[in-house]
Amino acid sequence: MLWSPAVTPVHHTAAVALALALTATLACEGKSPPGQAQTGSAANGDTPSVSPTPARQATAPAHGYGDKIAWRGLDEGFKEAAALGRPMMLVVHAGWCPRCKELKPRFFDPAIAQASEQFVMVNLDQDEAPEALRHGPDGQYIPRIVFFDAQGKLDPDLSNPGRSKFKYFYTAHDDLAAMMQRALERHAPAAHL
Repeated sequence: MLWSPAVTPVHHTAAVALALALTATLACEGKSPPGQAQTGSAANGDTPSVSPTPARQATAPAHGYGDKIAWRGLDEGFKEAAALGRPMMLVVHAGWCPRCKELKPRFFDPAIAQASEQFVMVNLDQDEAPEALRHGPDGQYIPRIVFFDAQGKLDPDLSNPGRSKFKYFYTAHDDLAAMMQRALERHAPAAHL
């Protein structure tokens, strides 16, 4: 049976509505419907919608501390923190340390992975990277987590609130996400919060 507008006006109206919906959807995505040329800002290469910033990729090994985190080496981390104006979080550990192994799963927590996007994240195996020994404000115990401002200055006030000794020692039960939030409140530009 051939289509006739006089015979099936309801189907014709539905087809027109579907075509308009398709055109509107494609226009929101910055594309033209098939067979039509782009006009306006989308034709000029401008996208009418804001696309998300791609996730940063790790340039240093994760050492088992969360594969969704963009880990950096120490020198690279200090440079990136200064360039981006972000605070830096340093995790110091060792492969043989049982407490370090217990802490690793915390870095797979989505809240910590998400918060890490606002930081420059560095993790160092103290045995492989002896420069980590310089960053033990109250000793070289492990694991320890210290926070720096964007200029590379260690913030001694950002320590584990549950400890009076070994203040930068964290276990899997400590609220690391809350400490990261506190570091952001102190050191991140308002645009990053």
